[in-house]
Amino acid sequence: MPEVEVNGTRLFYQQSGEGPDVVLVHAVTSNQAVWVFSGLVEALAADFRVTAYDMRGHGASARPATGYTSAVMAEDFRQFHAALGLKPAFLVGHSFGGVVSMHAAVVAPECVAGVLLSDSFFPGLKHIEPNFGKMGIWGDVRETFARVGVELGDTVDFTRLFRETAALSPEKMKELEDIYGAFGRGWLRQLPRLAETTCGDEVLAEAGLTERVLAGITKPVVALYDEFSPFLATCRWLEQHLAKCVAEIIPAAKHLAMLDNTAGFTDAVKRHLTRLSQ
Repeated sequence: MPEVEVNGTRLFYQQSGEGPDVVLVHAVTSNQAVWVFSGLVEALAADFRVTAYDMRGHGASARPATGYTSAVMAEDFRQFHAALGLKPAFLVGHSFGGVVSMHAAVVAPECVAGVLLSDSFFPGLKHIEPNFGKMGIWGDVRETFARVGVELGDTVDFTRLFRETAALSPEKMKELEDIYGAFGRGWLRQLPRLAETTCGDEVLAEAGLTERVLAGITKPVVALYDEFSPFLATCRWLEQHLAKCVAEIIPAAKHLAMLDNTAGFTDAVKRHLTRLSQ
């Protein structure tokens, strides 16, 4: 498996295709496999050099105890970009992956050609998203865990999720794996490992990516937000305050557009990347 040492940790990645560089950045608790599973890597590799990597603590990458803010992960990306010899890349970031991508546009603008966001929540904009703590996908997770007798609480709490999963008996874990199925099983199994890190708290830290800093980003940004997203106020803010931002709503999706509406999401990403790379 290809991997590279950067910023004191080891990152796993996969690369395919030729053309302008595109880097896919997954969400917290996810990994690069989501881009493969959804078919986005294959769809883009016909026209772009596509690099998908596992962020620190996720997938096949190393799992350091600390370093999970968007600031640290943006530095991971800067060094990753240099180690692979990439040209200025278009970053496609889902959820927290979008936060990392925008932070990279701030601290490593020479590495970033543009950013495509997929339903990202920014801690620096939490004052305009009062419902973040009760986002729908958290409700889905909470209800599923309740089926095996685990209470997660009404508001988003990654640290609690990680610790409760780590405390599950083998029998309860098997019940959850059966509920989530083959793809969800991989997601579920990495949660206990994140309990040994500061990830749960650090991914919700502003980490210097304030409202003012976000407003100063001049790279092209495409804000792809889901029809039933809890973050539509963020989408509107980005469109109104960034110098070069285009917004588009992905129908029939509520936070996982690449899975909820694979065709619609893939079409939007390809269309905007083609426009931006010309």
